[in-house]
Amino acid sequence: MSNSASSTEPSTPAEPIMRLDIENWPVCDFLISFYSDGFPIDKAIAYVELRKPVCVNDLPLQKIFWDRRVVLQILDKIGVPTPARLECNRDGGPQLDKGIADQIQQSLGVRVDKPRPTSDFSMEDEDTIVVDGKKMHKPFVEKPVSGENHNVNIYFPKSKGGGARRLFRKVGNQSSAHEPDMVVPRTDASYIYEQFVDVENAEDIKVYTLGPNFVHAETRKSPVVDGIVRRNTEGKEIRFICQLTDAEKKMARDISIAFKQNICGFDMLRAGGQSYVIDVNGWSFVKGNDFYYDKCAEILTNFCLRKMPSLPKPVVTEAEKQREKSWTLKNTICVARHGDRTPKCKLKFKFKGKEEWTSPFIALLQGRTTEIILRDPVQLQYVADAAEAAALLPGADLEQLEQLRKIIDKKKSTIGTKVQLKPSFTDGVCETLAIVVKWGGEFTHAARYQARDIAENMRKDYTIMNKTLLDHTNVYTSSERRVVATAEIFTTAFLDERERNSPQKQQTHQLIIRKDLLDDSNAAKDEMEKVKRKLKTLCRPGHHVRPEFAWPAKEKDPFEVVKETIELMNSLRATMRENWDTLPVEKIQPRWCCGEYPYLFRERWEGLFGDWCDVSLEKFDPSRVSELYDSLKYDALHNRTFLETIFTKNGSRASSIDGRSTSENATAGESGPPRQLRELYKRAKLLFDLIAPQEYGIERSEKEIIGLLTSLPLLEQIVRDLEAAKASDYPSANFYFTKESHIHTLVNLVTLSDLPIVMPHVPELDYMSYVSFEVYERSKSSSKELSVRVTLSEGAHSAVLDASLDAKHALQVQPRRALTDYISLPRVIEILRRHSKKADEMRLTKSTTKIEGFLPVEGDEVFRGQASRMEEIRVNDEGDEVSEGKLREWRRFGPSRCTDRDRSTPLAVTALP
Repeated sequence: MSNSASSTEPSTPAEPIMRLDIENWPVCDFLISFYSDGFPIDKAIAYVELRKPVCVNDLPLQKIFWDRRVVLQILDKIGVPTPARLECNRDGGPQLDKGIADQIQQSLGVRVDKPRPTSDFSMEDEDTIVVDGKKMHKPFVEKPVSGENHNVNIYFPKSKGGGARRLFRKVGNQSSAHEPDMVVPRTDASYIYEQFVDVENAEDIKVYTLGPNFVHAETRKSPVVDGIVRRNTEGKEIRFICQLTDAEKKMARDISIAFKQNICGFDMLRAGGQSYVIDVNGWSFVKGNDFYYDKCAEILTNFCLRKMPSLPKPVVTEAEKQREKSWTLKNTICVARHGDRTPKCKLKFKFKGKEEWTSPFIALLQGRTTEIILRDPVQLQYVADAAEAAALLPGADLEQLEQLRKIIDKKKSTIGTKVQLKPSFTDGVCETLAIVVKWGGEFTHAARYQARDIAENMRKDYTIMNKTLLDHTNVYTSSERRVVATAEIFTTAFLDERERNSPQKQQTHQLIIRKDLLDDSNAAKDEMEKVKRKLKTLCRPGHHVRPEFAWPAKEKDPFEVVKETIELMNSLRATMRENWDTLPVEKIQPRWCCGEYPYLFRERWEGLFGDWCDVSLEKFDPSRVSELYDSLKYDALHNRTFLETIFTKNGSRASSIDGRSTSENATAGESGPPRQLRELYKRAKLLFDLIAPQEYGIERSEKEIIGLLTSLPLLEQIVRDLEAAKASDYPSANFYFTKESHIHTLVNLVTLSDLPIVMPHVPELDYMSYVSFEVYERSKSSSKELSVRVTLSEGAHSAVLDASLDAKHALQVQPRRALTDYISLPRVIEILRRHSKKADEMRLTKSTTKIEGFLPVEGDEVFRGQASRMEEIRVNDEGDEVSEGKLREWRRFGPSRCTDRDRSTPLAVTALP
């Protein structure tokens, strides 16, 4: 059940509505409600009886669609042609509420709930069935009487090859499968048998009504042909708009009126000059057609206006007209997180700077004392070369060096791979050097749809609220590739630059990269490390979660949940390894996206298993929670078929390889993921909701100082934008695209201020989450009044294991909700400025520019103009050069084949100029 209400009350999330009694549901004037799995429709019907809202689609009559026999009986009554059929009843007939049956009899003059005796079914021969004495020859279609059961079979005669084709809900790009041995129809329930219409000489048409007077129709490739769903470049099923005849339009009108469904869809076949309706679906909506959306909005608007009671117009004096005018959106300042990305992976190495064998890595710092980031494959090779050189020095940790060299050799050509050199100095001496190798975190095709959809929605909103905003738009972004890509796609869609085809209109909007405001900063590194140490205690035995944390009171302590998660991970690792040895893994999921394939899937999950299963509970690192949760979400979106199959015991879901689906081993679209996978996701989400928000501070003081050190420059820029909005005569829009850390810390600063917060608690801030500062203006008789409201969207967030997906793999970005009430603009500026005063009092450095040492130095700045490979000078105690052959031997065989004498030979690496 989905529902939407027009109401002056605050919007309420669907889950609380499901739990609340109908008396506590928001009161609405208009209700859009349609049936789907998981919601008790009787509860919604009771709400309609109680509050009497205007329903776009009649709610009780939607129960008609649960039984195909009732639908067909009504179609017969209103004179809509359907294929010839036989009904085989084994359940006593349709089970329909008496009130609904009475309503149908009153309006249409037909009784649909009469008992139906058990049918006499037999097969005269292999190609002929007999139901209650009536014969039907193959080919025919066998449909369950339940409208919610989509397991339809088509049986073919021996003369056409025999067997059957199973139709089912689309799984990936498959919607049917041929079964050569399926000859005998099912006898386990009630079925409808329809004479099959040859699709090679027919058109398969989807028809959509918007009330009785508007209809939209599209042709598509029939699933009967080969079961392959044809999709366009955006992942949508290819369909073509078609014109209906006058007779077909009358059929659409009659169906909409008889079933009392203004928005309704049905399937139709054209064959031999005749049109047949083969199914009525109830609520159905066209995908990806702007004309249809605009027409739907127009028709629904008129529908609602016609249903509104007329009220006497209030008498308004001329003085009142002049004194009060409506509020207008003048400015918006929006800070957004990037879109969907691939999972981030990393390996961390920590070396003591005082040990002689670390000198090749110290040389890479080029005398610098701050973090350096290397991204170019040539620069990454410098680190691998340093590892080779260090292995030849006395005391070297050969195991770590070999692991470092191998991971760089494997990942240096992968887009997005980088190495962070993080030195820690005391009195000018490097005490430790952390080397972090990172890869992944790349922009996905789903992110493209998310950025575009949110931009198009915002454009439509602002076009209505104040179109002039679009003419004065500035877009700022961090330097991270996935953030820049998000900003580019958003800007193109928001400014509608794709439509500017003429030379006069063609212009590319300039993105402005602001590393100082939007890139990751090291300013809060020490404070966040302290918080991470505290977080480890949250997952220790006997630790009780504080009431203000996001932890359901009925759940066990976090330690017990971590323990259960590890047990599940151990079990799933064994299942994956067993299935890898027994299943044709290359065939489980024919199509992969985001540059992935089975080997990379296994590599990533083996890393996760190692982090969770191969450490003691006492040494468990809470930071691994985010990595597990990210991977589960990513694979549930992009690799659903592979994820569910590879983690199902004994490969019982391997049937999904050929599109088969049974009641015991259903694919994602039916019974859902395997139990252990669902249990793992539940626990990972619990731990993530506990750990992730606290990474930016547990206590109020910690949230504040980390927020100031990370996002004060951005907050001060927002204040400057608000001041400019106050002084400016024209509207404007400023957008800032950044990463997770800035969104979390900025929201923390807002909620920690004295602004009137109306959101009960801050939700998970997922991909494409954003916070907006909306400035509204209205004119009084002699002055202008400015007001600000802060809104927040949690981004593309959903229960991913239960989400219904298409080829876009994109979760919808949630609409923004009010974070604060409306406040006067001068008051907001005054409150937000207090953070700067607090930073001054605490003597915090507000700048995050590289001059202050808080932004990492890029490798291009360190190694600008260097040769493709750094030069190595190898000298022993006597001043002799170490032979190149020894180094080649190390490269070929690794440190295990080098002798002690070889490893004890000193090696120095020249400092690069």
